[in-house]
Amino acid sequence: MAISGWLRYLVARALTESMDVRTMTHLVRRLVNNYNLYERTGFPTNIAIPNRDAANQIVKDMCEWELILPFIKLLYDIRETGLMGRRYQVPYLREIGKELQKCGYIFDNESKMFVENPSVRKTQNWGILREDEEYIFTFLRVDMVDNTGFVRRNSPQTVEKVYSDVRSIVQLSVEKRNGRIWNWEGDGGLGVFFFGKKNNLAALCGIEILHELYIYNILNHDSEKIRLRIAIHTGPCSYKHNYSEIRSETINYTELIEAKSNYENSVLISNTCFRMLDHQIAELFHQININEIGKLYCYRI
Repeated sequence: MAISGWLRYLVARALTESMDVRTMTHLVRRLVNNYNLYERTGFPTNIAIPNRDAANQIVKDMCEWELILPFIKLLYDIRETGLMGRRYQVPYLREIGKELQKCGYIFDNESKMFVENPSVRKTQNWGILREDEEYIFTFLRVDMVDNTGFVRRNSPQTVEKVYSDVRSIVQLSVEKRNGRIWNWEGDGGLGVFFFGKKNNLAALCGIEILHELYIYNILNHDSEKIRLRIAIHTGPCSYKHNYSEIRSETINYTELIEAKSNYENSVLISNTCFRMLDHQIAELFHQININEIGKLYCYRI
């Protein structure tokens, strides 16, 4: 996480000028329960830690532990809603916000969090997800129908081009909605949505992919028509920087929906996800039932 020295300085100044060491420690413990400022600074317990030293150590720790963005969010919170019944006039928040923008972060109004500015950088954790922390994601699984037969019937050059084209269609549609591609293996992969109305975004993404594929097939009329299956589900998942280490029942169920479906060129949405869709989007889908899975909702061109 790229955090400038000036931003660190501003946050430390904001702490030093707005609260005492006890309040700083209480604020940090909202993120790190057992935080011990004396252990972190090395000060003897019988000596009061100066405000400036406490603030500098806290900012250093928050940066090292990749908690600086949620910590800055707490500074905004205690100005607006207070801490332990008291509101704090935290200085430099306007300057901190501007410096965050320079560092490539923006404030997401839906989630009330600072996140990566997608026009600046795109990492798989949006710059804020922490290793081994559990979050609620919406997953979009895309897979090519009859991939084995397609590979057998076409030249390696054709297969490679089609794979690249399909991935480009999916990636563009996912990332324009601030989603991420977590995994891709030739003929298909997994997209992930975390911010905003993520179920709506995933559903619209799936629909757009189908329409883009329809146009792609028309424009490539001399080639074999490409068919996809798309599945969407939402639920908890413990995040890992290395995708191969992720173990998630939510991902497994998303893949099960796609694998058990015989619906080509379709988007299938789990019942859990469907219940969270806005009405205008939900009415585009119709209910179906699939053995081993049960009730799903389907969109087809």
